[in-house]
Amino acid sequence: LVLGRTYDHHIYDLVEVGVENYKSIESIESYAYDKKLAPKLGTKPFFAFIGEHFESVDELKHLKEMLLDHFKGEVVENLNLAGVDRIFVCTAIPPTTVYMMHCALRLKRSGTSIPRMELVEVGPSMDLVVRRHQRPSESLQKEAMKAPGHAKKGEKCDE
Repeated sequence: LVLGRTYDHHIYDLVEVGVENYKSIESIESYAYDKKLAPKLGTKPFFAFIGEHFESVDELKHLKEMLLDHFKGEVVENLNLAGVDRIFVCTAIPPTTVYMMHCALRLKRSGTSIPRMELVEVGPSMDLVVRRHQRPSESLQKEAMKAPGHAKKGEKCDE
């Protein structure tokens, strides 16, 4: 499986992962299709990255960036807990493996105003083994990170 991003019609960066120990939605016993566990339109997933290797191993750091960018969606100012119905739990296993598990979130009463959350594995789940990764060239990264220019006071803008 190859994940990649582009910038200005050029390949920006790539991560190639091998998928191992794949468990489909149908193979997970706890799922048994429950409408309450199905993702709802417009919701955002949580991501939990467990393990220090996501910060210290370059390949895993890059994979983390790619996954977050892929699932990013619309940026919001406030988050309603009722709109969070799933979580991807990613656990780093040295040297370059990530166990990725997809869970539904069940909100339970807790006796306080903040509900207790329970995780229910709904799948798919898999091990992602980073095989190759390609960071952007320094010049392309510098160009992509530039903020759009604004006209200085007194300059004319072409319209």
